Amino acid sequence: MKTLLTLFSASAMLMCACTADDNLYSQYRVFFKNAFITPAGSILESAGFSDTVKSVYDRGATVNGYFEYTDPDEIVKYGHCWSANSNIPVINSDSSNCTFFDYNSQQSTDFESSLSGLNFETEYYIRSFIITKSGTIGYNPNITKFTTSQPHDEWFACSEPKSRLSDNVRADGFSVSTVVDGDTITYFGLGRNAGQCFSDVYMFSSKSKKIVSLPPFKGRARWGVSAFVLNYTDYIQNVPVLCLYVGLGCSDPEGKTSYEKDFYVLDLTKKDRWEEVRSNYKDRQGPPFTGNERTGSVSFALGELGFLGLGENASGACHNDFYVFIMERDNNNMPNLKRGYFYTMTQPFAYGELTGASSFIIGDNAYIVGGKDNDGKYHTDLIHCILKEGTQKDDAPYYFMWEKKQAFPGDARAFGASMAVAGYGYYGTGENNDRLYSDFYRYDQANNDWLRCESFPYKNVSHSFGISGNDRCYLGGGYSYTGENSDSKYENFLWEYRP
Repeated sequence: MKTLLTLFSASAMLMCACTADDNLYSQYRVFFKNAFITPAGSILESAGFSDTVKSVYDRGATVNGYFEYTDPDEIVKYGHCWSANSNIPVINSDSSNCTFFDYNSQQSTDFESSLSGLNFETEYYIRSFIITKSGTIGYNPNITKFTTSQPHDEWFACSEPKSRLSDNVRADGFSVSTVVDGDTITYFGLGRNAGQCFSDVYMFSSKSKKIVSLPPFKGRARWGVSAFVLNYTDYIQNVPVLCLYVGLGCSDPEGKTSYEKDFYVLDLTKKDRWEEVRSNYKDRQGPPFTGNERTGSVSFALGELGFLGLGENASGACHNDFYVFIMERDNNNMPNLKRGYFYTMTQPFAYGELTGASSFIIGDNAYIVGGKDNDGKYHTDLIHCILKEGTQKDDAPYYFMWEKKQAFPGDARAFGASMAVAGYGYYGTGENNDRLYSDFYRYDQANNDWLRCESFPYKNVSHSFGISGNDRCYLGGGYSYTGENSDSKYENFLWEYRP
């Protein structure tokens, strides 16, 4: 192009004036192969090359441009303009989609534009432009496209102005996750507000990003339950099977009476109905759980084993006992989902009685964080639950060794939300007496340290539930303040966090 522009020196122009018109037209036709074009379709005496995308971010990009002009004194401005979703980029009326630079009267210009305020994970189209003294705008015929990356350390309402999980404001629901074929699937639901308890249950797939309703919980509607998802193999058909266990909790929305001890299971392969779980011991008939009724427990699964422990009863007394649930199996090693038993683990929780602690699973590692004890003291401890096999003399065939890890760096608290994403644990929100929190932290088990993340921007909340995903997590429901027992303090939001 620079060689071609040399033809338009004073001597070259004189020579071109003596040539035939068709030769002159031929030279201009070559020159205008990449000519800037006005919206009306006229061609300007300029040429542009495709822009080069230097770097792309979640909310912006850096793009390099280059163009040449036969009469540089005619140009007053130049820059880049862009658009999303396959629209041909032109300058908007408010110029919010372009960069402007003052022209320096040089025949060629190599420049760089920094774009900001873009939407994440969106395809954009960009091209350079020039503006002449007469106000004519010429656009580069070459259009370049790029896609912004996913955001990092940001929260988003799942829909505007505020995502509504359902028509019911609530807190104290359950949430448990499992991984199937690389897809993190979370099951959540139940909970309470000032006037009632709920029995609705949902499933969320991290791949589809969709929430699907499951059959309502069969037992009494309740809050503060224990829940876990067990993975096992059907050895006859050689297929994996998932089952969701939910039980305990309280069916009184005020938490004064009606603490429950029953457990129910939903076969997640069939997803047709809940069935009550009964003890598989003839001498221990009835519900499979024989410990004290409770809310505020921690519960999780490791493979085919379900665990629950801690929590508080109706009088507010906290517990430190732990249990392991094992399904009954027949002679062909096939489990009976409706039969099983919660064995009392021989090693109680080593750090006292707690309620309102949270748990998260990273790989095969279970962690317990936070909580409040019988003296009303709030905790920052992070405890690694290391599973061990018991002896033949023990009632429970498994027990936990408890190992303290790096303490949670935020204020001591209970009833926070916890999730696990891409090999990291997340913990935040929660309460300490009448104070609610919005801060969030990430735990790195490889380095045993915590990193402060972006705080939840909507409100300070407690008793919310977390949803784990493959590359993001979610926070929903909860209390937005402590105090009188009214629906005005309950929430039904659903927000997304991108690590």
